[in-house]
Amino acid sequence: MDSNEQGQILNFLYAVCSDRLEQYRNAQDEIKDVQLKELFRQSEQESAEMMAQIHQLLGDLGIAWEEQSTLSGDLHNLWIDFRSKISGHDNKAIVEALLCAEEANLKKYHQECQNSQYNDEEVQKLIQQQHTVLTQAVNRLTLLATKEETENINL
Repeated sequence: MDSNEQGQILNFLYAVCSDRLEQYRNAQDEIKDVQLKELFRQSEQESAEMMAQIHQLLGDLGIAWEEQSTLSGDLHNLWIDFRSKISGHDNKAIVEALLCAEEANLKKYHQECQNSQYNDEEVQKLIQQQHTVLTQAVNRLTLLATKEETENINL
């Protein structure tokens, strides 16, 4: 795989992380529960770290960084905001919307993991590490979404 193709992959994954950061930032603005706000703040920070890792690897490989977002991420940010407003800022609805977004993010990373045998070893390692982070996020949100009552969640 040439550096142009690797650049496209890394820039796409950077956009996925950027959308993810925005999703958690929006969710923090919409939710009132202090524990969930903290969880979402940690996930936002996690996204920023993932973006920094990708940006660093792009620089190390001498590949240009292109700021972008994904259409699906933009649409999902609007969906989270809309769902929050119609549900009256309901914790469970916001968690479920984030879970849907994280599952989509995980699917994008999973596709890149499947194709990672063609990538540089550093790119492959980064994709797999970040895939693991997203898997953990999906598991956390799934646990929260399946709880009967999300009002007083003990994290």
